[in-house]
Amino acid sequence: MVGAHGPSDRRRGGPDWRRGLSVGLLDRFRSRRAHDLAGMTGLPPTGIRVGTDDGFRAVVDERGTVALAGRDHVVEWWIGGDDRWYAPATEAAVRQVRPGDAPVVETRMRVHGADVVATTWAGQADGSQGPAVVVELTNETAVPVAVAVAVRAAPGGRIHRLAVDGRRLVADDEVAAVVDRAPGRHALVDAAGDLWDEVVGGRATVEPPAPVHCRSGLAAGALVVPLPHRAALRVAVPGGDLAGDPAALFPPVERVLAGWASRLDRAATVDVPDGDGSRSLLADLLLADPEPAGVLELARWGLPSEALGRLDGLGGRSLALGLVVAAADDDPDDLAALAELFAAADEATAAGDARARARAAVRGVDDDPADPDGRPAGRLRALARTVVRPSADGLDLLPVAPDAWRGRPVEVHGLATPSGRLGFAVRWHGERPALLWELQRHPVPEEGPDRDAVLRIPGLDPSFATTEASGEVLLAAAADPRPPDR
Repeated sequence: MVGAHGPSDRRRGGPDWRRGLSVGLLDRFRSRRAHDLAGMTGLPPTGIRVGTDDGFRAVVDERGTVALAGRDHVVEWWIGGDDRWYAPATEAAVRQVRPGDAPVVETRMRVHGADVVATTWAGQADGSQGPAVVVELTNETAVPVAVAVAVRAAPGGRIHRLAVDGRRLVADDEVAAVVDRAPGRHALVDAAGDLWDEVVGGRATVEPPAPVHCRSGLAAGALVVPLPHRAALRVAVPGGDLAGDPAALFPPVERVLAGWASRLDRAATVDVPDGDGSRSLLADLLLADPEPAGVLELARWGLPSEALGRLDGLGGRSLALGLVVAAADDDPDDLAALAELFAAADEATAAGDARARARAAVRGVDDDPADPDGRPAGRLRALARTVVRPSADGLDLLPVAPDAWRGRPVEVHGLATPSGRLGFAVRWHGERPALLWELQRHPVPEEGPDRDAVLRIPGLDPSFATTEASGEVLLAAAADPRPPDR
């Protein structure tokens, strides 16, 4: 097909805030709220985001293709086996997993009985060469393969000039891809050619071709690199003018995983059977577009410094605090998170006001809207409300415990609530659940409401209630979820 440039084209074809708060000093932040967030945040793209702390962002789709924010090109990889060429976009035997909590993606493609594995992450180059997405391709097959690192226009994007520069492909004066060794062959096409056909048909050349120019913006190209059995190839998709060797400049994936683990160790955690992992959701949230809901969730989950850092992405701290206050409205959980944010910003009086308002507000167990869009902030909010919700006089732990959780452990650590930071665990002794809990209470004025929060666990034992800040107890046997025999 003319101008398609790859098998992926053949398969898939060529964005009312509620009222703000009015509690003490919160009024002054409400007065700075914006009328509209349009243009300040974007809808999250499909795929898994990777990125670095300086704002560099990219998306890895379900087939391993890399797209950088703000760029007109995408980078993908094809594998030449000893029998034929394979492209993740069209192969059935492609699997993708996230091996841990960090934004690291592993894409596996079956090639003649074994796998070629693409491990993808983002990192900062040593020195001053900036960030990049790193794709490390490992050949687990029994024979050598060829890897074609292909650059083509993104949907809606254009590449008018494409050139080979040693180990680099340069698209419209932007470095699109860099490989860690000299390519064995090269291919460049304009709108009249088809890159896939050029590579698969053996027409890629040993000598680098002259740059191609394409008025319609459909230039495409590939660097073809031999990859021996059990060897690895590194490809960088840079955010800047990368000139060095990706294998030497970027940290290994193990260091990236360790860095994210250290960062997430400071956060609250929730582990429930068959549920979303809170740590991976927090990693996703740290890379998501700034939004008030995301700021609140970072504060709720024990990352208030990161929450403060997101305010700049919402138009500056003063304006953004107004947006976040408006988003919290009268929700007690969100007000508790807002208090953590104000405390981190050294706004002690506003933090106290938010805590007082959180204790005074009550949300019913059934009054809990479902997350409408599946973004990380909404999923974290839903996860938190699965394990604890405010009641009229305290907190309900596990307000509803699904039958599938019977006999399985639950753990919560450091989650912000209107009554303080909460941790608890459920362990099972036969048919009876054991509860261990600790509530780090906020200071409350003598005359204030909810001085001694009542903790209950209605989803497991409706008869249990305590005002103790910590303890452990063996609860009554959970009701049998099965209907009686007739």
